Amino acid sequence: MIAGRVNWRLEAMIVVEIQDLHGNLHPFPCVLDTGYDGDLALPSREIDRLALVPSDELLVILGNGDHELMQVYDTFASWHEQLIAVDVLRTDNESVIGTALLENNTLTIQAWDGGDVLIEERE
Repeated sequence: MIAGRVNWRLEAMIVVEIQDLHGNLHPFPCVLDTGYDGDLALPSREIDRLALVPSDELLVILGNGDHELMQVYDTFASWHEQLIAVDVLRTDNESVIGTALLENNTLTIQAWDGGDVLIEERE
């Protein structure tokens, strides 16, 4: 089970450990975004700190309908205490977890400031 908290803006937050270029894990507080169907999106400064190398580019349709070409980075993240391969998009916004990581999980959110966020693996 992965646990987190709802912040004062009513955003469901969890901490995800993401692997840098040298194999070290770094914790990142991330917002769960059910409108994003990818794995992860990280701000440019965090991708640079992890020294990730771009692997591809992807044309993305943003929430406002605009299209943007974004760099994609391949790395690993700790998810349910296992390292899994993830695609990370470079963004100028906050760190975000998308629905691709939520597949085959149950997500429970207590939608109030300080409420619990729980992600449980499907059995």
